[in-house]
Amino acid sequence: MGNPELTTKIVLAAIRDHGDAAYDFLIDDYPSDRVIAEFTKAARSGFTTFGVAVHMASLTDKGRKELG
Repeated sequence: MGNPELTTKIVLAAIRDHGDAAYDFLIDDYPSDRVIAEFTKAARSGFTTFGVAVHMASLTDKGRKELG
C-alpha cells in the first residue's frame, strides 16, 4: 500500500472536510478496521464526539484545536 500511515490527524481532517462521509472517504485508501481504530482513538482522546456510531463523528473544540 503506497499510502502514508493513517493517523488521528488524518481522521480529524477527513471529518472536518467530509463530515459524515469521512469514513467512506478514508476506506477508499485504508482498511476499514484501521479506520475504525483511528476513529475510536480520536473519540477516546476527546477529539471527536459521536451518537450512534464512532465513525459518524463530529469534531470537538479540542479536535478543531488539534488541527490548528
